[in-house]
Amino acid sequence: MLGYVIGDGDMVTGFRLVGLDGVEVTSSDQAWQEINKALSRVDLAFIVISEDFSSQPHMQETIDGARLEQRNPLIIELPGSRGKKSQTRMSDLISKILGVKL
Repeated sequence: MLGYVIGDGDMVTGFRLVGLDGVEVTSSDQAWQEINKALSRVDLAFIVISEDFSSQPHMQETIDGARLEQRNPLIIELPGSRGKKSQTRMSDLISKILGVKL
């Protein structure tokens, strides 16, 4: 199983240095297209995506839907080169996925 990175040039280059493949994107529309392609792959264990793109509403809908419907791949949102945009508590994420208030 493989990992895949979707982000800006600095993020993708950094992960390539440790052996992960990925794609450089410059807009949230490109990122949305790439995450949909990645979600259709059966060989991926995880997807790392930059919060610079994942924080957009249409991206969050796609990511949340994938987390609810699929066990794999694990989707990991990391701060991009511009820093962290939002603070999401892990308990809020778990509550959203499970549909239960923690």
